[in-house]
Amino acid sequence: MGSLNGALAAPGFRSFRRFREWPKIRRAADKIRIRLWIRYPVFLLFMEGLSRILSRRSGLSPLHAQLRFEAPLLLALYWAFGFALRRGKLSAIVAALPLAMSYVACDVYFVAYGDVLRVIDIRNLPELFKVLHIEGTAALLFALALPLVLLLAFVDYRRYGRALTVAAMLTLGAAAVEFFPHAVVKGLVLAGVEQMDFSDAGCLDDNGRMTVIAYFEAARRVAIAQTIAYRKRAEDDPRIPATADFIRTNGNRHNVYLVVLESWLDPTLFRGVTFSKDPRHPDFAQLAGDGQGFSISPVFGGQTAQAEFEALCSVPALSQLSFIEFNSFTGHPAGCMPAILRQAGYTTYASNAYMPNYFNTIKAYTGIGFDNIYFARELAPNRETYLTTQNVSEDEDFLFDGDLFDQNLAFVARTLKQHPGQPILNYVLTIYGHEPHDIDTDRRPLVLSMNAPQDDQQLLRAANQYWYRTQAIAAYVRGLIKLDPNSLIILVSDHVPPLDRGIDSYKNFRYLDNVDNSIHMNRILVVENGKVVRHETIHHYQVPTLIYNYLTEEKFCAQHNCDPAAGERKDQYLLLMSRAASPM
Repeated sequence: MGSLNGALAAPGFRSFRRFREWPKIRRAADKIRIRLWIRYPVFLLFMEGLSRILSRRSGLSPLHAQLRFEAPLLLALYWAFGFALRRGKLSAIVAALPLAMSYVACDVYFVAYGDVLRVIDIRNLPELFKVLHIEGTAALLFALALPLVLLLAFVDYRRYGRALTVAAMLTLGAAAVEFFPHAVVKGLVLAGVEQMDFSDAGCLDDNGRMTVIAYFEAARRVAIAQTIAYRKRAEDDPRIPATADFIRTNGNRHNVYLVVLESWLDPTLFRGVTFSKDPRHPDFAQLAGDGQGFSISPVFGGQTAQAEFEALCSVPALSQLSFIEFNSFTGHPAGCMPAILRQAGYTTYASNAYMPNYFNTIKAYTGIGFDNIYFARELAPNRETYLTTQNVSEDEDFLFDGDLFDQNLAFVARTLKQHPGQPILNYVLTIYGHEPHDIDTDRRPLVLSMNAPQDDQQLLRAANQYWYRTQAIAAYVRGLIKLDPNSLIILVSDHVPPLDRGIDSYKNFRYLDNVDNSIHMNRILVVENGKVVRHETIHHYQVPTLIYNYLTEEKFCAQHNCDPAAGERKDQYLLLMSRAASPM
């Protein structure tokens, strides 16, 4: 027996046993290889098909145009999710679901808002939940929660080491982007990531959705670091006191009334839609005539704070520190137009028809330079105010423009009477007209019907709102002219609304005949000394220079560069944001 055991333990016999077991090992290896060769190509084909379907609506490129960077990243993430899950027929689907939902989110966001989704947009979810109806809120919560819930349900907790390994890898990747952004950006650029400062969508088309999300977040962190380096320069920046001094010395001390109108869409600009009658109220048509111009907004479909930022701060909203610049404000003086006018001797007032915690508004308005900030008492019960929303209809949710303007007009009348000779900046932000354009037909019966290539109920409601909104605007402007004939009045839309189908609605209905960048072109009405004056098309960030030029009777732009190059505007942006984001 001992000799038999010795024989079985002999090196030759052990080799023989390993030789006999080799086919089993090889068959197991073959199964693994087959599974790999099938699962991963099928996953890529699925993502290609999904991206093709999504691209039909969004216009973004499908996956095959971005294989160099996007495919390895997708495969790595798909492997990582699958590695942590227990084996089963559904594990491949569960591992793919978060990536598929990410693609859907990118394209839906682009269709709705005309912009590329960023990591920082997660911060804006609370604001989105505030304005969505309950059905939209439920759908969004379901889409966000489903992939996470399924992943957690399918994790192989008996092999917890795998889950911990994947969590560690994802954490290291996120940490690299957040704490070593310079290295990430430099590495991606050296690897060949295409940079397009003028087109975020073009950058995504060339590099891929997931790749661009990581790149943009790293670039944002780099910009934050840059502002720290800019702070010393910002403190010594001579342009702000110089501009204020120039206006004080050369200005006419006329009052300025600036109104940013929520989703103020002119239905007459749709070339493929006809209405039963002119959507403009006759009072407005008589007042404005053909004097309305255009201003190019930084946003489409949403993010009003971006339009506010440009119109108040003289620089483009580049989303370098945060997708919403207001979210980076701390209340520290930023050197925006209201602060410059304040230094020039003006008292500055801001009246906002919505919530004070919406997009960090209070800190942003404080940093921008408003002496007095007013919200409706129902939305900010502990703040001094003249505004109320007591007349808001349950069918509309938002304060009607006419009700807001009546209150502001009475406030202006009191202010001018109490402080004669004191120049003011009166800024108003409206909220009526926000999607989904609900209208109380008892108070405001539908006066328009439309003939369009396809049904779009939001456009129909927005057109009817426009009739009543233009009536309210005409009454407000005429009231201001009566109170203060020698003044500047500017009304500009923040952005056009997304309507039922986002960008597709504008393409299908031929908004401005689909000229380049048409979805960012918004109406602006300028009234100088009681008369409507049409200016050339401007950007929202040129509104402050339009104000400076009026106050100095065109001396400002004659002696200053009112149209700097893109590089100089970016430099001004970083200087301003370095002040805005400074600790208090």
